[in-house]
Amino acid sequence: MHKPHGAGFLGRAAVLLALLAAPARAQDPNVDFTAYRALFSVASLGRARGPSTVIAFTLHYRGTMPHAGFALHATADGRSTWRFVSGLAGEEAARAGLQTTCDKDAARTFGAGTTCRILALDGSLLGTAGPAFRPVEAAIGPFRAAPLMFRHGPGAAQGVVVWSHGYGGPAVDHRRRNAPGVTAMLNDAGWDILRFDRDPADDLLPVALASLTRALPLLREAGYRRIVLAGQSRGGWQSVMAAAERPDLVHAALAFAPAAHGEAERPNNHSAALEDFSRLLAGLPADGPRLGVALFEGDAYDPDPAARGALVAEAAGRRRAPTVALLPEGEPRGHAGAFDWRFTRSFAPCLVTLVQAPAGAPARGLRRAPCGGG
Repeated sequence: MHKPHGAGFLGRAAVLLALLAAPARAQDPNVDFTAYRALFSVASLGRARGPSTVIAFTLHYRGTMPHAGFALHATADGRSTWRFVSGLAGEEAARAGLQTTCDKDAARTFGAGTTCRILALDGSLLGTAGPAFRPVEAAIGPFRAAPLMFRHGPGAAQGVVVWSHGYGGPAVDHRRRNAPGVTAMLNDAGWDILRFDRDPADDLLPVALASLTRALPLLREAGYRRIVLAGQSRGGWQSVMAAAERPDLVHAALAFAPAAHGEAERPNNHSAALEDFSRLLAGLPADGPRLGVALFEGDAYDPDPAARGALVAEAAGRRRAPTVALLPEGEPRGHAGAFDWRFTRSFAPCLVTLVQAPAGAPARGLRRAPCGGG
């Protein structure tokens, strides 16, 4: 007697197709984190082994916005020079601008006639046969995924980091600028990275703060267990304000060169900026969220880095939640110090520990020495 075999045959076929597809999925850098990190790894750099080149490609480049590119020149003994671009109009614009600037760097460092090779455009490694990383396009409310960061997904991620760029006035658009290397370190630790990008024409602090705090519940509804708010300059300032307003939702706030008063040289700006920073810290409840503040000597928007570091140290003494100010001795300096590879190497581990570790483990108070042990 002939047996109907349609259901059994279809079931076996589905299993076979799944088995055949598994290796492909395992090598897809958009779904396999191992494949993703292999793409953005030191192995992709060839002979280049200098710490600035390795950190720039494996961490900083992942914070860029399309269209982006990374180029380098490496000598036989591993010395190298590099350059990356972020947020250009198209691949050809990224390629052309990158080649010109990197060639100038290479000629200046290694002699006339030295040129760079373009290693990557967006998530594609040039000259390799492996699959490219396709820029992520997910969004939750006003937050969009950092395009070149791995997306773990709300169920699998440790939590989500919301990155807020700075503010340079209504005519300066920061929406295409890269996020710093510490965000890629957190991505490696299992956190999804979202961007809170704002139109500069409508980016007054009260407007941005209201939009940010109003959207935080959407992240919990999406399934994220913990939320970290992080930002540069005004973005860092508003991250701390939002954390103070919604401590029930925010696990930690990371503020890099936080500022909201313009250049410190403005008349009467010194006392106002310090007073407002003190009030900003006072608004945080003692039990949380956790707080990390990165300050830099030579920051034109910081009236007194040492005084602000002391204010954070004072807050750390009265708060039970981990609270730390990082103020590097020497380099890096300036308002954009958090984007310097030396900050990523020497101080970003402290911030990863602040976010990840049990409450007793993170550094507290004012720290000026590197964080080699987290």
